[in-house]
Amino acid sequence: MLKRQTTSNKALIAWTASIAGDLLPQLGNRWLHVQGVVRAAEYVGQTLSATNRAYLIAAAYLHDIGYAPTIVQTGFHPLDGAIFARALKEERLASLIAYHTSAKYEADLRSLTQQLNAFSPEHSATADALTFCDLITSPIGKRVSFKERTADILQRYGPNSLISQALRQAMPGLQSTVTRTSKRLEQLNLQDIPN
Repeated sequence: MLKRQTTSNKALIAWTASIAGDLLPQLGNRWLHVQGVVRAAEYVGQTLSATNRAYLIAAAYLHDIGYAPTIVQTGFHPLDGAIFARALKEERLASLIAYHTSAKYEADLRSLTQQLNAFSPEHSATADALTFCDLITSPIGKRVSFKERTADILQRYGPNSLISQALRQAMPGLQSTVTRTSKRLEQLNLQDIPN
């Protein structure tokens, strides 16, 4: 994967789509989930400027890239994805990937806080939108509610898993993120997100 050659928004999206298309299809449902998150990001991105929309869609393509076996380093996908994006000289993407869906809670439980802190969290509507899109997309890429998605995660991983513990800790912040993004959509009369 070479550094992207142009800085246009369209090129950023095409470049990240190509990377994801090379590394994620062999992961089955994970690829379906990523494609669903991208579809949500394309829609939710209407609430953002053109540049922020491009970064949202690009981050949606790469938010789970840390699961790709060829780039796993720590076994914690947000951190591994961020390390990968930084190696490509994409610092903003690295930040968005590192902290999506409140990864800091799981990093704490995995004793990876110091490594995650090597990336600066972005507090923005774009970061909110990435987490929102992840939290309304099922493991197979279908549209679900925030409540359905979080219930599925807790059920799949079990109540004592690190992922479930982190999710429970993150829940108030995740709810706030979903609420903020939902309000941005409502302001533009964009409530019905297509599947």
